[in-house]
Amino acid sequence: MASELLGLSTRKKYIHSVGATGKIRFVSSGNHPYTGIFEGADHGIIRLSSAAKPTADGKQALAPGMGLKFLRDGVDSANLVSMWSVDAQPGDWNFFSHDFFTHISAATTAKTKALVKKFSIET
Repeated sequence: MASELLGLSTRKKYIHSVGATGKIRFVSSGNHPYTGIFEGADHGIIRLSSAAKPTADGKQALAPGMGLKFLRDGVDSANLVSMWSVDAQPGDWNFFSHDFFTHISAATTAKTKALVKKFSIET
């Protein structure tokens, strides 16, 4: 890997390891009182991914997710991640067949419940 040649460390990505990225621009409708990033942004990055690599045999269904990053001068980027559900959408290969949410419903399968537990914050 190029990162190893440069002496950089890498990490194994266990979820959302299959995806695609692109450059985006956010154009505000202007029909709201919000300021900041909601006024629009010329420079952003989108990442569309699946929580797990889907298989053609249907044993692992598509579990779409989306991340947005808007670059800003002098401050941290404005970021957002969203999904429809932690549970996959069996038999449906349409990435946008469900609405995306920043707050998703609870996991319903044993596999996804274990995944949620792994990533939850213990207090």
